[in-house]
Amino acid sequence: MKICLLSRRFTLESGGIGRVGISLRDGLRRLGHEVTTVETTEEDLIHYFKYSFWSIKNKIPKGMDIYHAITPMESIYLPKHKSIATILDIIPITHPEKHGARMGGSKIKYTIGRTCFDIGVKQAIKCAKVVCISDHVKDEVIEHYNISEDKISTIRLGIRDDLKPLHTKDNTFRIGYLGQLDRRKRVDLLVRAFLSSDIKGELVLAGGGFIEQDLKNMAFGDSRVKFLGYIENGEIKKFYNSLDYLCFPTSIEGFGLPPVEAMACEVPTIVLRDSIMPDEVKSRCIVVGSLPKAFEDIQSRTRFKGINKESNYEFAREHNWNNTVNEYVKLYEEILR
Repeated sequence: MKICLLSRRFTLESGGIGRVGISLRDGLRRLGHEVTTVETTEEDLIHYFKYSFWSIKNKIPKGMDIYHAITPMESIYLPKHKSIATILDIIPITHPEKHGARMGGSKIKYTIGRTCFDIGVKQAIKCAKVVCISDHVKDEVIEHYNISEDKISTIRLGIRDDLKPLHTKDNTFRIGYLGQLDRRKRVDLLVRAFLSSDIKGELVLAGGGFIEQDLKNMAFGDSRVKFLGYIENGEIKKFYNSLDYLCFPTSIEGFGLPPVEAMACEVPTIVLRDSIMPDEVKSRCIVVGSLPKAFEDIQSRTRFKGINKESNYEFAREHNWNNTVNEYVKLYEEILR
């Protein structure tokens, strides 16, 4: 098949969106499909809206069998009868105040972002098929938009095949975070809680984003806090296996892939009780009311209960990119038929 994938950017710097696009692109190519990608070179909000509402129109190649928008914003100009749209979340609609750092703290930006995203979703649901990454997101889309249930489905995201326990943990106690460094992820709560603790160990932050410099200023040279930047795919396994705990303080997620990746390495994840994410992921994490209290428990060697590493490992292994890509191919073939 000739498949056109459209996204913001096919880079790790684009966070979860980038990782989904890269994994889908590479998986389709391994199966022998001819994949063309369309993306922008800019990351800021103004250029992204310009890309979505104007310049992408002239970038869409003709003569493809299938067009697949990785997010609703790329679906606006697609030939809907042979297109598919993936919806990772509808946070700008359900919780615009919790959206990423690019929205800033301005109500005007919230309104503009919500309006533009709403237009994108309304175009996305006109595609031949719509895919959500969790039943939680699917239910929200059905609730907020008039879409037939036989047109929308759930396909789980995958994780890397090489993620597994290495049993090579060193003697340094280490709490880690992997993801975008932006306001929605609430990494600032993690840094503050760690700095106020007496933990003898490290906090390692993998990723980048709009508030990275603010977090570095907050750490104020504390040698316990390490900023690793973006980690190459091949190094992710080593990163997770270096941790005693992953901490994922996000306020809201459409899914929450890092905790699942950590489960594949038998590393427990700490999340906050008020975090909004699918229960299938959150229920397998250590849920705490506050990070300072959680770190006190860690210091006093209080054992966190209710985590079944073996069960979590099996759950994580269900998230396989080969299966994910194959499920998408089935939808492509259904559209072609």
